[in-house]
Amino acid sequence: MERRRLLNAGAGFSLAAVAGQTITPGAAHAATTPAATTTPTDSATTTAGHRCDGTPVSTFGVASLTAAIVGTTVLGNHAYVVARGQNPTLVGEIDLTTRKLARTFRLDRGDGGWAATVSGGQVYIGTYPFPDIHRIDPATGTVTRIGTIGPAGGFVWCLTTAPDGTVYAGTSPRGEVWEYKPQTGTLRNLGNAMAGEQYVRAITADDRYVYAGTLPRGYIVAYDRTTGVKRSITPTPHGGASALLAHGGRVLGSFGKSIVDLAPDGSDAHVIPIPAPERIADAMAVTPDGTLYCVGRPTGTVYRRDGDKLVAVAAPATGDEHRALVPLPGGKMLGAVGSGRLWWLDLPTRKSELVELIDIGLSGPDPVQSIAYENGGTVHVGGHYSLTTHRPSHGTSKRIRIPGEPKTLRAIGGKVYAAMYPSTEFLEIDPRRGKVRSMGFIENDQQRPTDMAYVPEQDLLLVASAPPAGGLKGALTLVERSRGRLTVHKDVITDQSVMSVALDDRVGHRTAYLAGDTWGGGSIPPTRPNATVVAYDLRRRTVLWEVTPVAGNASLQHIEVHNGILYGVYKRQSGNWFAMDIESRTVLRTGKLPSYGEISVHFGQVYASVFGGSVYRLGPLETLEGEAELVLGGLGDGWYNPPQLAWERATWHAWGVATRALARLRLDPLCPSGTPSEITAQYEAILKGLLAN
Repeated sequence: MERRRLLNAGAGFSLAAVAGQTITPGAAHAATTPAATTTPTDSATTTAGHRCDGTPVSTFGVASLTAAIVGTTVLGNHAYVVARGQNPTLVGEIDLTTRKLARTFRLDRGDGGWAATVSGGQVYIGTYPFPDIHRIDPATGTVTRIGTIGPAGGFVWCLTTAPDGTVYAGTSPRGEVWEYKPQTGTLRNLGNAMAGEQYVRAITADDRYVYAGTLPRGYIVAYDRTTGVKRSITPTPHGGASALLAHGGRVLGSFGKSIVDLAPDGSDAHVIPIPAPERIADAMAVTPDGTLYCVGRPTGTVYRRDGDKLVAVAAPATGDEHRALVPLPGGKMLGAVGSGRLWWLDLPTRKSELVELIDIGLSGPDPVQSIAYENGGTVHVGGHYSLTTHRPSHGTSKRIRIPGEPKTLRAIGGKVYAAMYPSTEFLEIDPRRGKVRSMGFIENDQQRPTDMAYVPEQDLLLVASAPPAGGLKGALTLVERSRGRLTVHKDVITDQSVMSVALDDRVGHRTAYLAGDTWGGGSIPPTRPNATVVAYDLRRRTVLWEVTPVAGNASLQHIEVHNGILYGVYKRQSGNWFAMDIESRTVLRTGKLPSYGEISVHFGQVYASVFGGSVYRLGPLETLEGEAELVLGGLGDGWYNPPQLAWERATWHAWGVATRALARLRLDPLCPSGTPSEITAQYEAILKGLLAN
């Protein structure tokens, strides 16, 4: 009875506030929007006469549309580009003369493929999260899976073709090199490139050797193609590999902030620093006259090698990542851009042309990166290289290009603030004007923003972040919104990423709580056995205390605070959760969810939205009878990052994702809406409809 009374106190307020305010798509929008999904519990009456008004899930079209690409290669007069995040893997064939989408191919599984090459008139694609090698025969249109070269969850990061047509692949997480001989159809594992290196991120081959570029430290390892014997030819590691070429009896590699040019035995090494604005060179190519070109990130500038210097040529696609750089006949260069663009550059005149793949039909529903709700009914969705602003009641949406992946969003005062991966740039976006303003970069050996909180009294944004592969030290960044100033506090949780930041509203937002991850950016052994939580004084900018909530868990994914209790969910071990009294630092409750995700607090209730498409209630503890309670299930896996909820202020509704459709979710704890098995099939049907369109 006590539990029912506490829950009804919030329910009565919200139901009164939303009476008669159901959101309905406009007529033009509804024509292309999947119908709202209804479960058998609609309009049901629960205990104590509580009315469960409205549908548990209403969908409003594709949450984020994308033409983002990964692997790219050229065969004859066609480019073959692999779409990112489309399942099963989608490959587009682009006619380089007409600049139109000629046809598409679907592989039998996977979400994309970073690796692509050509051999013997065939196109080879290396995929993820199943590390497969596929072959496309353009003459017949047939697609064949040749084999799988690693464990599920692995990647084929790179492919190359030797002069005799042999295909070589580099993988993670085992950091191996594989060989495929089209003449015989045989696959051979040449083994791990370098102990402790989990990624072979770049690969190239000549008549005698295949060369592997590793990550995170960045070695060049030469394998004898006949014997398989390998050795490192790296004089000094310069950072993780991003591109590798064998040309004219030399090996050329992009490693960290340097281009390395050396002989096949590792001698006569020349190191060319990339220009100061750039962090890495994404792609490289050598023209028929022997000139090396590369393209830098984040500016997107194409550079030409002149001795031991790089000279800027042009910037056909600014502020973007590049997947390939390909010389074309007639002194032209083709570039493939991660956000979904192809450009043509005339090298003598430096004039360029650009085609948006989304405009020629190579697009699909994007796995969602982040979401934010703005009072008045506007929903902002972060996708790969885009922010989409939806006004569901008007049936409208607007897509704004942004440079990278917005890992976390906040909507404040008509502006949207985004923390970007992999650049660590912090953006202020004005959705109404379509304006994007950079407020600076976190940098400081950080790469992946993970969470954001807002302190209204100080007009201060708090951004948690993780280092790249090979690093352990995360950071908390304080962003003074009005002044546009970023202050970075690195290693605030010793040798851990900062995965989440939560505020304690009982003390006027003076204290922030930070959640750690001992794995850091990965690819390096942790130095600490357990993920910890620290209390951080926002005025003194110091750590007050640190505690291990539950031993045996290496990675905390997310935390929130409610009424003096800190709730957390772990990534490792996945789905473990706890509730800890802050004052005594005593764990009051532990439990197990089917996966991990993000925690939020609304109307005094504590929710966890987790991978697998479910939302659970974790508290308050006095109303929880045993384990976490399922509130809504069957939403599918439409998230790229851990699932988030964007709450409406005065209702039991939050905005999220059902498969890859924007969805308004009824999360009234007295109106649980089915189980995953009951409604998953309905969302699979929605996804098929989205893909068909």
